[in-house]
Amino acid sequence: MRFIDPHLHTDMINDIILENLSMAGMEAAIVPSPHMLKGCGTSDTILRLWDRFLDFEVNSGKAMGYELFASLSIPFYGLDRKNIDACLKQLPEYLKHERVVAMGEIGLDCAIPEERELFRDHLQIAKEHNIPLIVHTPIRLAPQAPEVIKNIVEIIKEEKFPIEKVVLDHTGENTFDYRAETGAMVGLSVCHDKMPPEAAADCVINNADKRDKLIINCELAGGDMYFTVPRVALALRMKGMAHDDIERVVWDNPKNFFDLPVD
Repeated sequence: MRFIDPHLHTDMINDIILENLSMAGMEAAIVPSPHMLKGCGTSDTILRLWDRFLDFEVNSGKAMGYELFASLSIPFYGLDRKNIDACLKQLPEYLKHERVVAMGEIGLDCAIPEERELFRDHLQIAKEHNIPLIVHTPIRLAPQAPEVIKNIVEIIKEEKFPIEKVVLDHTGENTFDYRAETGAMVGLSVCHDKMPPEAAADCVINNADKRDKLIINCELAGGDMYFTVPRVALALRMKGMAHDDIERVVWDNPKNFFDLPVD
């Protein structure tokens, strides 16, 4: 079955895995900027990363049989304020690129003041450019997750950004209902430290009235776990869901939300 992975860190995955994903049915993907850097970087580090996404990663994807798009943002951690400001100055120009379909990962992890300040900076630019958001939230077992997610939604409302243009990613079972009630897209990240494939499948099956608001992604699964989106599709098929209903979640939802030019 064909699928789109709308949150896949292709720059951190080797070519063999990416080629196998293409053979498994991945026809398109979105590579987001990371939410943090290891160590300290500069604005040049981030600009070079964005350039890599829009040049090498896009062309590498074509060579392996899938269309790649990008979601750009500035990491929460790894840059000082001077370098953050330099990136913010350049970001609007990058958002004009035809392969940029979203801004992200932005959001909060621990909701410290520096995170909140940068989140608001991102939201203001996103509002000006009317671009969808991929929003990072704490992982499903993080004790701060329920409160931080509420803080994220509060800030989005305060900045008057339309919640229907937001994916609240990295959903846990304990925060699913709250996210779904906000009006945002609910991102089910099927990853080693996030949601197992069977749990994601159960969320889809048990919430038929919310299926148009569900987006499934792999994020950064690790090892041989990058095939988590097709694993969810398989679990849904094994649980008796019709082919068209599965495709609606793993293809139609990301295609329509990000307005991807794929057939």
